[in-house]
Amino acid sequence: MRDANGTRFELLLGQSDWGRCTFFDPDGMQRTLAEAWTDAATRSRLPLAFDADTQTLSLARRVSRFRAAQSDTPPDPAQRLGATTDAFDSVYWIASAGERVDVLSSGSRRVALYALANPAPDAAGGAHGDFAPLADPPAPPPRRLRGLAATTEHYLVAGVLPGTTGRGGLRVFDLVGGGPPLELVWPAAWPFVVHDLAPRPGGGVAVLDRENRRIWMLDRRLGMQAVFTVEADDASRPDDFEPANGPASPVSSPEAAPHRSWFDLVVDPDGSGRDPVAIEVLPDGTVLVMDAAGPDGFALLSLYAAGALAAHASTRAVLDIIDADERAGFVLRGHDCALMPRPPEQPPRLVIASHEGNQCFAFDLLIGPASLALDPIESFLPMRRFTGKGLVRRAADAATLRIAEDTGLLYDGMATWLPLVAQTRPRYEPHAELETPLFDSGEPACAWHRLVIDGCVPPGCELRVATRAADSESVLADSAYLGEPRPMLRPDGAELPWLLDGPGVQTDPARGRGCWELLFQRARGRYLQIRLTLAGDELATPRLLALRAWSTRFSYSRRYLPAVYQEDESSADFLERFLANFEGVLTQIEDRIAAASALFDVRCAPRETLDWLAGWLGVVLDPAASEARKRLLIRFAVPLFEYRGTTQGVRLATELALSPCVKPQDFALPARSQHQPYGIRIVERYLTRRLPDALLGETVIDAPRLMRAGNRWSPAEGAESLHRRYREALQRAGIAATDTAQFRPVQPVGDAEAGVWRAFCAAELGAVPQLADALVRRWREFLATLTDQERGNLDADFSGPDLPRSWPSDATQQAIWRRFVQSALPAELGRWLARWQAFLARRYQRVEAFAAAWGVTWPAFELTPAPDLVPTGVSALADWAFFETRLEAMAHAAHRFSVLLPSSGPLADAAQLAQRVDWAQRVVRLEKPAHTVFDVRPYWAMFRIGQARLGLDSLLGQGSRAPELAPQIIVGHGHVGAGRVALQPHAPRARLLLAC
Repeated sequence: MRDANGTRFELLLGQSDWGRCTFFDPDGMQRTLAEAWTDAATRSRLPLAFDADTQTLSLARRVSRFRAAQSDTPPDPAQRLGATTDAFDSVYWIASAGERVDVLSSGSRRVALYALANPAPDAAGGAHGDFAPLADPPAPPPRRLRGLAATTEHYLVAGVLPGTTGRGGLRVFDLVGGGPPLELVWPAAWPFVVHDLAPRPGGGVAVLDRENRRIWMLDRRLGMQAVFTVEADDASRPDDFEPANGPASPVSSPEAAPHRSWFDLVVDPDGSGRDPVAIEVLPDGTVLVMDAAGPDGFALLSLYAAGALAAHASTRAVLDIIDADERAGFVLRGHDCALMPRPPEQPPRLVIASHEGNQCFAFDLLIGPASLALDPIESFLPMRRFTGKGLVRRAADAATLRIAEDTGLLYDGMATWLPLVAQTRPRYEPHAELETPLFDSGEPACAWHRLVIDGCVPPGCELRVATRAADSESVLADSAYLGEPRPMLRPDGAELPWLLDGPGVQTDPARGRGCWELLFQRARGRYLQIRLTLAGDELATPRLLALRAWSTRFSYSRRYLPAVYQEDESSADFLERFLANFEGVLTQIEDRIAAASALFDVRCAPRETLDWLAGWLGVVLDPAASEARKRLLIRFAVPLFEYRGTTQGVRLATELALSPCVKPQDFALPARSQHQPYGIRIVERYLTRRLPDALLGETVIDAPRLMRAGNRWSPAEGAESLHRRYREALQRAGIAATDTAQFRPVQPVGDAEAGVWRAFCAAELGAVPQLADALVRRWREFLATLTDQERGNLDADFSGPDLPRSWPSDATQQAIWRRFVQSALPAELGRWLARWQAFLARRYQRVEAFAAAWGVTWPAFELTPAPDLVPTGVSALADWAFFETRLEAMAHAAHRFSVLLPSSGPLADAAQLAQRVDWAQRVVRLEKPAHTVFDVRPYWAMFRIGQARLGLDSLLGQGSRAPELAPQIIVGHGHVGAGRVALQPHAPRARLLLAC
């Protein structure tokens, strides 16, 4: 890329480019940053680090050691008796030397007694009837609890230490159903002393027996689960029970051998496995055991897979992230450990509480086929007044943590349980140097122009630059670096017009953020190499986003001044550097002038010019719209204007405002309104006269409907068939009907027959005729307003309660009918009658053709009434049926439409859905035709079969009772039937079995 003067630049941007730079590692070897970053052995000792989130190079971060004060008391291992959390984040722990279980409720945040290790006997029933015991039963031996875990089946499991009976066991509390605990006493043949418990994925617990160096695996029903086969000698022994018809067949293969539900810890001669204090079960079912101290004095982690030791790993790797001046005398001995909530695609992360009791350290577990490596995390995790009860993991997963620094763990401190949060108190390396790769200008004796670095150099930090240049690479390698002036912060942002106020280069002098620039003073030669020195006060660090080295310098003195100014070398050099300051300012202006066309291209125009560019088209952009939406709207404003007011235009404008993804192909208008079944739908009401709401995407609860067998009446059957069907309907309803009774498009007077009439119209015609009924009622009211003289001039056919059949011959009657049609009808009824008359005019064109087809004599279409009797002629019957069943239904729904927004059903957030509906109303109100009426409603973007819904991605499993499909009901926001009252779904209860 070149500027207006033809100067180009060499660029370093991103981790791959910065990784090409070299540095001297702590061993004195020159290496590239890319090699050092990928080397796990030296990665934590590097002075430079690359932040993938900000894409910047900075000084490496170091972890401070939180030294304990002289008055601090280290945690007592005897205090760590057991602690856990349930699915609702209530914390349970064993207190009073194992005599009780306390709980910190997540709702009230109060501490209460949950259970006693030795509950008092029930003294409520004092009377025993006529019989009483001879003596009080002996008191049970006192028991102590140790180890606590809450399973995924909502059971709280506590370990019971051996008492006077010498037998340990488990005590199980039902957190959902309540009731007395269930005692599981261990068989006497197996020694069992609980030290720690850990829940297993999918249910069950793993038990650490420290005294006997053994791990017990219990399944979801808290029964012993086999982990591997026993030895051949044990497997060959006969069973205690044999079939009656002979001895059992011997075991012929290891797969058929009995199985054990425990395995012993491996104790190495060097001391590993001799001090187990904590146990955790990884998501894949492997068991992780932590020794408080290994052979090197640091906590030791042992990984067991299928009952066999897979690998050891010492936490000595934590020294790689501890400051060098803090490493002397530092030893990490483990007090407790817990797994952090992590996404499945990331490696497990283990947090270990130090024996000093004031700090935790986090490690990523890099697990291989037969290896375990610990990658220490550079995070500062202090604890306040840790009393030593332990670390517990909250029920929240990694996606629901409120802040990124939250580990999802709790520790007991300050007389309560506090969240373990990483403190943002970074400490950085004080100094680091790196050398860029060789930059080739392609011109011998090139005068390198300037260096621009996008990034941040905060107060207290420094960025120094030195360069060396030569015309050959061999000479350059032997050249010394020469210091350059200190970079200065540009006041107006980046020198490139398209990077002005871009990401990472916003100018902020108070924080030292922006573009740092210097003019090269001593860089002369084809090849250039730059050495950057980053220095800080250990509390802050420079951050480098991009580096641009410009060449060749455009000389104002050589291009625009006489040659006399070049005669003296020293003055020419001063003049060259002096004019270069003006060249840097003027070139930037020239670049913007040359790139002015980019301001008119919506694809590359700066973000702040979009409103100005939209004003050229008369478009006002919504401030809430994203930048990408604004660019699409400006780019396709002309097609939107062409189709404004149409269904395609309304749909596309709504899609542009609400849809998460709008492709440029969608603007290839005209297009189908329903081009995707799950998108925004425009439903015009005149097209829905016979469709139920459920077929239009509306979420309704339909009651079971009885569908009548047979076909509807059609005009091809004639009027007599319609009359006969009507008489049959009256008879089925128990209403007497003569053989001459006929169906009329006027509602009968009686309520019973009127109900049958309406149901018959809906079933046989598909619509209830209303025009003739309204005209007859209005005609009767009009006749009542006539004078006696006018009423006396009316003949029998004209003065009856029915509408006239044909045009009267008397002039007085003609005037009365004209007055009725032209001035006596209400406005709505007049427009209604005009639709009928316009339909006849369009169909027959001439009134004579209409009169011949209907057998009537009306002088004009404007005087023709709607028939109040079913016509008998074929053409007249077809006209009447088509108008009443088709055109009227369309006319009532004309100029009305609905906008249906896709929704996720009960999972949709009520406030967010209301905001989307409001936004859609604003957009449609601007885009719709002025004479139309609309409404905006959400619909479930799913097909429905009964009450089971089939969406774009089908989920087979728990069905409609799944908590994901029925969220919690919130008063004022949820809907009855679309949610659930229970806080959490509970697994079905199963009997607890212990295999003995």
